[in-house]
Amino acid sequence: MIIKGGSRAAPRSLAKHLMRGDTNERVLVLGYDGVAIEDLNAALADMQALASGTRGKKGLYHANIDPHTDYKMTPEQWDRCVAVLEKELGLEGQPRVVVLHEKKGREHIHVVWARTDIDTMTLRSDSNNYLAHERASHQLEAEFGHEHVPGAHYKRDKSQDRPVAKMNRMEWQQSERSGLDPIARKAEITALYEQSDNGQAFRNALEEHGYVLANGDKRVFVVVDIAGDIHSLNRQVTSAKAKDIREKIADIDPASLPDVAEAQEIQEQRRDARRSASGREEAEEGRTTAEAPAKSQEALPILAPDDPALAEARADLNQNHDRRREIFAQDWDKRIAREMDLVNRQINEQRDIERKLDWKQMEPGKGIERFEHKLKDRLDPKRISDRYDERQQREKERDVRDAERRAARMAELQRDREQAREKLESKFDQEHSQLEDMHRRDQERARQQELDRARDPQSPDNKPPDRGGGYDR
Repeated sequence: MIIKGGSRAAPRSLAKHLMRGDTNERVLVLGYDGVAIEDLNAALADMQALASGTRGKKGLYHANIDPHTDYKMTPEQWDRCVAVLEKELGLEGQPRVVVLHEKKGREHIHVVWARTDIDTMTLRSDSNNYLAHERASHQLEAEFGHEHVPGAHYKRDKSQDRPVAKMNRMEWQQSERSGLDPIARKAEITALYEQSDNGQAFRNALEEHGYVLANGDKRVFVVVDIAGDIHSLNRQVTSAKAKDIREKIADIDPASLPDVAEAQEIQEQRRDARRSASGREEAEEGRTTAEAPAKSQEALPILAPDDPALAEARADLNQNHDRRREIFAQDWDKRIAREMDLVNRQINEQRDIERKLDWKQMEPGKGIERFEHKLKDRLDPKRISDRYDERQQREKERDVRDAERRAARMAELQRDREQAREKLESKFDQEHSQLEDMHRRDQERARQQELDRARDPQSPDNKPPDRGGGYDR
């Protein structure tokens, strides 16, 4: 089990990433805890807004819990993962949101906590978070009986070298955009470097294999691949140190190399040429196919109706929705109570100020003015009752004004609550649609497997298990 995470801000971009349906087969919000609005964008925005009362800027902590694809996790195990990691990070009792992603049959969850401690108005510490991740991962692997995954910190075997990731996050993001394998690219560039006798030979070899050696903005030499992505040459050659690389390619004049923008333009021209050539080949292939006699297609099986697994999944989802509706109602009741209590405190403070001003206007403070005032009251006692009646009249006017203020605020809160409920129900409908889509994809996959077995009856038992191609971050 691999756990990664860190503090961050930008709640809007994080919510967009968590709800992406184009890169995930299924996106499901497992639960909200301690938030007033069960809408991901609003919840993360509120969490980040709490940090404005502190000296920090990163009000969110985003973590990714990714077990191996061989292990099917239950809802209780996911809850346990969140609880253990929350304790290790020191984020117990903080508002949080949990989102599940499924991609290529592999499930993982994202957890986002609010770091702001409301009692102290400070951010919970995020120091030594890598150690906390590995402690939580080690404990969960032991509890669930999962295969141990080595780490670079708490889970590291001191007798062995520190494990190094095959690719960092930036390289993974580049590979997701371009579809190019960074591990294969490094192996290819390293092989070209070792086979070259000098810098010019290395440059020519890179050109032959579709790369462009260029001058970087910060680094001396960079490599631009066919997708236009920029890579440090020292990081692409894994068999030599930076000093050795500089000595070997010292015969290359940096002034003769293109800059990054020129190299990317060269690669764009190459991509255009490839697309043109590919289009011509597809056109030729299309004409050949049109002239050939039409072949009979295999009859596809009809999709199976709803099975018990789908009915159980629907029941679990409905149960999850009922629990979230109950939490939604409780959180909104608490929020309305807090808001109305705040309104009442503001009204009482304003009334106290207004009463003091009234008294100051009607009752002189001291000196000759107060003496004259008291003397007039003795001569004309009706003045006292008139002032009393005037104060009572002002209090009645304030009662009407404050009642209107309370009613307006309550109506505003009820309107916000109804809008949040509509968003929540819309989200529930979306999750039901995602469940139906996942069921259809499972049926399609099962149908394709049946067709594959019909074409190739050999048993696949002797094939090695699929260990997965990396972790989605």
